[in-house]
Amino acid sequence: MTMHIQQNNAVYNVKHLNIPAQAGVEFYQHPQSQFLYIKSGVLAVITRSGRYFIPACHGIMIPANIRHELLAKTDVALTAVYITDDIFETTIDQPFVAHASTFFKALMNELLTLPSSNKQTLIHHRLIAVFQDYLPQLTKRDMFLPYPQDERLLAIIEKLQKYPSMKSDLLSWGKFVQTSARTLTRNFKKETGLTYSQWRQRLNIQIAIKHLAQKDEIASIAALLGYQSSSSFIYMFRQQIGISPKQFLKTLI
Repeated sequence: MTMHIQQNNAVYNVKHLNIPAQAGVEFYQHPQSQFLYIKSGVLAVITRSGRYFIPACHGIMIPANIRHELLAKTDVALTAVYITDDIFETTIDQPFVAHASTFFKALMNELLTLPSSNKQTLIHHRLIAVFQDYLPQLTKRDMFLPYPQDERLLAIIEKLQKYPSMKSDLLSWGKFVQTSARTLTRNFKKETGLTYSQWRQRLNIQIAIKHLAQKDEIASIAALLGYQSSSSFIYMFRQQIGISPKQFLKTLI
């Protein structure tokens, strides 16, 4: 389903998409800004600089001309809004993830019911104006996992993404990639802005979000990520996200 909407100088196209798990769209870019609202499931948006995870009832704003890839981590239903002109007062040059309020969820559903442009009335234009005004006010969520460029670091994070419970420290990884732990420590911070420990926690959060969305037990998620107890995992999750895993689950409804 696609809707074409005109509001002042900006043109909006609204689409509803269903993407099965592990399917997606390879790297591409578009001349419009794009807002993707996830109605159900978990979507990964991958750019050259890293990966964003967007669970249900969250959305991601992607500026125009940003090359990105879409990958459904579970079955995903989403609404995509393409905007020809920048709707923000300040320039947005990087994607951001935001949590949708109850009102905004209803607003996204209403956008899909809009008639074709030649049948729209003033009330429809006002609905678009509300979307335009409300979008910058959404609560931002840090769901970004930065990627390094160094080939040695890329080899390490590839292993960690496959085997997140691995306990290896940078001294052990140094032997794996044949370089010193000091060099890895310095390069990790320089290229990602995070320490190795902080990066691993970000990775764990993304993996946890996928499994929480699938209604997996907290104990099994903790074990998958290498935590010896559920309480240790819950503490890490709360430190990173600001709420417990159970509280986070409520934001996906």
